[in-house]
Amino acid sequence: MGKYLNRVKSLFGSDTRGLLEGGRHALLHTRTLEFDELRPYVPGDDVRDIDWKASARSGSVLIKRFVSEKHHKVLLVADAGLDMTARTPNGERKCDVAGQILGAIGLITLGRSDEIGMVYGDARGSVNIRLRRGETHIESMLHRYHDSDAHRGPSDVVSQLEYVATHYRHAMLLVVVSDEPDVDDRLAAVLARLAARHDMMWAMVTDRPAIEVGSEGGYDVATGRPVLGSAATDARVVAAYHRAEQRRRRRLTELLTEHAVAHVTVAGSRELRRRIVEMTGVFSRAG
Repeated sequence: MGKYLNRVKSLFGSDTRGLLEGGRHALLHTRTLEFDELRPYVPGDDVRDIDWKASARSGSVLIKRFVSEKHHKVLLVADAGLDMTARTPNGERKCDVAGQILGAIGLITLGRSDEIGMVYGDARGSVNIRLRRGETHIESMLHRYHDSDAHRGPSDVVSQLEYVATHYRHAMLLVVVSDEPDVDDRLAAVLARLAARHDMMWAMVTDRPAIEVGSEGGYDVATGRPVLGSAATDARVVAAYHRAEQRRRRRLTELLTEHAVAHVTVAGSRELRRRIVEMTGVFSRAG
């Protein structure tokens, strides 16, 4: 594996069994049945599924049990704008954690032979990487995402979502990786369009709270200006900030839930496996 996938594997692990199962739009490919196990014959079973050699060895009639082998077409949708250069509560850069999430989804698709592509960018536009399979393809996508560090523009993940809504007509699984977006009419409208056609999951990398950074609070990475200024030490301002953050997160959760988007927040790389397993579990149960 390349350096990015190896890094993700060291954090996420190699066991990807059972992840990304289900979904409304899982696609049955040519090899639709996969051998699972042998079990005793019961009346009504298809006699064509009897394993005669195994039956002779065991002394009882055994049936081959098969399961459907379902594959997805997976599209990663990633914010590569300036907002992703901010820090997480754990002190990591959000873009580094986002890259780990993207890589973890890539590892899962490797074990399932899923096709995977990516749309990433910022407010200025989107880069489209076509769907393919394989380790080399996934490593290349991760390299291109990390390589965007040198020329980031303002973040606007809704622009990437609008690009997908316009250019991807066939049903697939969308995995969005960004920070926690503000809820507005543009986001609500594009989510309604996408959720009607695709399965969706959303992993959101959280910001370090503004009130925890220095005497003037945190600063906006897009403008370099303090978020709270000298008021960061005012108890009433801090309380109001907490209330506003709670309202913002509640509105976002309600919007994603309304459109059946499985979602999690990720505060750092130490949470990577737990949060991805949580998100894919919600997705599988919904399917």
